[in-house]
Amino acid sequence: MSQLPVKALLSIEEASSFLSVKVSRLRTAVFRKEIPFVKIGRLVRFKQDELIKWIDSKTVKADEEDSSWLW
Repeated sequence: MSQLPVKALLSIEEASSFLSVKVSRLRTAVFRKEIPFVKIGRLVRFKQDELIKWIDSKTVKADEEDSSWLW
């Protein structure tokens, strides 16, 4: 992954842009506690490094045997 400028905490709009998802989808993920977030009073914020770790944990590795159809 290329190096991106790191901001300590992202707003929901910034996080949705970073993840390339709609704000409404991100709000749903927060409500369901499907994604790591920080609550500061009523504010919801996201740590960029935690989002990167979360993305990495969601990565599906290709199985050597199953990917043979690609070639």
